[in-house]
Amino acid sequence: MSSDAYLQIRTALDSTTERVGGDQRTDIGAVFILKDIDRMVREVRNKTVDFIPHVARRSMRQLAYIWNLETNINDGTSKTAVYSDGGTGTPRPNRYLQLFAPAISYRSDYEVTGITIAASASYWDALDREARSALQSHLLTEEQMFLLGDDATAESAGLTLNAQIGVTDSFLGLKPGQLLSSAKTISAGTDGGFADSSTVYGSQRSSTVTDRQFSLNVQTVNTAANAQNPLSVKNLNSAITVSNIAGAKNARRLFLVSEHRMDEISDLIAPQGRYVVGARMQELDGGMSVLSWKNIPFIASRLMTYFGATSSNGSSIVFGDTDTAFPLLDMDNISFYSVNGVDARHVPVMGADASQRSDVEGGWFKTYGIFVVEKFNTQVVIWNLETPN
Repeated sequence: MSSDAYLQIRTALDSTTERVGGDQRTDIGAVFILKDIDRMVREVRNKTVDFIPHVARRSMRQLAYIWNLETNINDGTSKTAVYSDGGTGTPRPNRYLQLFAPAISYRSDYEVTGITIAASASYWDALDREARSALQSHLLTEEQMFLLGDDATAESAGLTLNAQIGVTDSFLGLKPGQLLSSAKTISAGTDGGFADSSTVYGSQRSSTVTDRQFSLNVQTVNTAANAQNPLSVKNLNSAITVSNIAGAKNARRLFLVSEHRMDEISDLIAPQGRYVVGARMQELDGGMSVLSWKNIPFIASRLMTYFGATSSNGSSIVFGDTDTAFPLLDMDNISFYSVNGVDARHVPVMGADASQRSDVEGGWFKTYGIFVVEKFNTQVVIWNLETPN
């Protein structure tokens, strides 16, 4: 940018308000500090987490996201019919199920003493490092909630920051038994479910086809309902087929897998670097290249190692913290809604809460929002798999 253009932008800014909340030591205005924070959020989000960058982020101006899930485009009788000359038609209204998802708030705090800032200034920006760490923690925990929800089981492998599988008091995550579940009876192949009549967004899943709540069931795929089996190309193809039939053929879709499962998939569809028909490398927005199957990319997250669903008898399900399942997701119907745009918003702090005279600087990042699966029957879970080596 030329010097003249830069000065024009500076003149356009309000010289008083741009310094409100700024750094009095350097006279750097709050406008520029916030721009730097925004840049930090984008950089850390793209480099720290795997699934979050693929989730659409939207804003709402209420404490809960409320929507009408279309369960049928008629009331049991088609609204379209062949009619005779001069005949009449009968309107058949759609059927809907109203769902609601209350937002939650979460934050990540950081603080650095004045002497640490001064003593490290020549070789290290301590305040910047602590702010980035707080933001990394914020995003890693958010991805944990997106995937594993409120599962409070202890975690000992060190993959999460809180020594739990999920996050206490979180919104529901994608994990089987939470958002991605089904009340349909268990069966082999592509026709069954998880026999799980859990409640989601205020409504209880139903196994009765004529119930509106039947639309809260995801599709499922397995090789056998009473024994774990290795992942196969047939599993991948079956998942895509049932997704197509459910109406997601032209949707933005992805397979979400663990890092170990990604290695297994690479050996399955690209052995020794030779792609079988249907496999290729695909470039995503931003230039990242990933392995894909029939133009649907695979995205790997280490947290998916706790995404489990198995059955040893074909009649009851175990939603375990094991790498025995993974989804094919319709991302056009998965979003995060922040309340009035409060999404990793930075709040600076000078001094401790008890005394503004304390020689510390810091702040926190806060988010008000809710992770939502807006449509279920276009989501698919491949389950009862053997854990990858």
